[in-house]
Amino acid sequence: MAKLWRGLMMVVVSFSVWMGLSPGTSTQAATNVDIDASAALAIEAKTGKILYAKNADQALPIASMTKLLGIYLVQQAVAQGRLSWTTTLTPDANLYTLSQNHDLSNVPLRQDGQYTVKALYQASLIYSANAAMMMLGNAVAGSQAKFVDQMRAQLKAWGITDATIINASGLDNNELAAADRYPGTKDSDQNLLSAKDVAIVAQHLLNDYPETLATTRIKEMLFDSGNSDATKMTNYNAMLPGLAAAQQDLTVDGLKTGTTDRAGDCFAGTATHNGMRIITVVMHANGNGDNKRFDQTAKLMRATFANWKALTVTTANQPVAGHERLTVTRGQQGHVSLAADKTLKLYVPKDTTTATLQYTYQRQLGPKVSAPITKGRVAGTLTVAAQGDTLGYLSGQKAETVTLKTTTTVKKANVFVLIFRGIGEYFGDLKAQWT
Repeated sequence: MAKLWRGLMMVVVSFSVWMGLSPGTSTQAATNVDIDASAALAIEAKTGKILYAKNADQALPIASMTKLLGIYLVQQAVAQGRLSWTTTLTPDANLYTLSQNHDLSNVPLRQDGQYTVKALYQASLIYSANAAMMMLGNAVAGSQAKFVDQMRAQLKAWGITDATIINASGLDNNELAAADRYPGTKDSDQNLLSAKDVAIVAQHLLNDYPETLATTRIKEMLFDSGNSDATKMTNYNAMLPGLAAAQQDLTVDGLKTGTTDRAGDCFAGTATHNGMRIITVVMHANGNGDNKRFDQTAKLMRATFANWKALTVTTANQPVAGHERLTVTRGQQGHVSLAADKTLKLYVPKDTTTATLQYTYQRQLGPKVSAPITKGRVAGTLTVAAQGDTLGYLSGQKAETVTLKTTTTVKKANVFVLIFRGIGEYFGDLKAQWT
């Protein structure tokens, strides 16, 4: 009986199982490539698992990658019924003038033109049209300043606190009319995010509004096609199939370029391979030629796909090796089975197996529990990571966690069963002492 109570007193007990790789091993070595850029990052899109990082925490100019955040807010407004894809908008005088600046990314707008939200959305993503994006900001928030306030608030809601956002387009502030500048900002101000921040924005956009890819994968489209001055938009993402920087071995379908003198050549890209979608960010790519950001992105994508894989660690409603069941005292059955509450898939270096993972189990029950036990009761949590992983996740977590729950109900045995069981245990103990 004393042993039973000692077991029940262990309400929360933690222990770790270490196997395989040495503690000093870093999984960053799995993506063994040097990206020639001021900053670079690769993540798995769904989980936010970081697969490569270079100077990924430093806030740098992001240019038109800014539009990913604005597009998120547009999608959100449509989803919430505050905006419709078919709503028509007309540019004000400042945005009309801006749209005529052929030195900047734009679709030329007409002063009396009426453009649907959908058409402006497509122009913003495909052709990085600055005036179009700013028109959308006015439609969502009522003014450029209010839209910037919404952008800042959204970043804070995602835990991003080191951002500088001063406009919706990503242009340097001196390119904008004074009335469209955020109050108190200077000519030299510009939008700044880290590579991790850009990846967080892109991840939320793809996970919350995956339909965005239907537009970002469009290679060419006419803007204002019903008029004689229609603009042929060729996607600035030259990695799309059939465009100048396309790669036969990479299935790229997004996302957004960015270019200014200070930001350099930037690109937030996404691609899939064997069911795995990654998001990459390259900021201020170095090298020669017009495709240097795409050259560095291709290098990063290839190395990531070549060196990482998905590994299924647990399956929903199935037992986990080493944690299959708990002993039950005073119950109609002597044990209760445990199972994982979800299928847990980790993204790990290619040579990783389930035997070379790091497991940490935190008990909430047991190892012995007293009946009655209800089905679905939490027995503990199992945390799993590739051993030595120093990269972690965009969220800041270092590992994934799965909950283990009881799979059946075990009722308490009646008093007569407990009496006879106790007598049997008593004589069993006596026999053990004399043999």
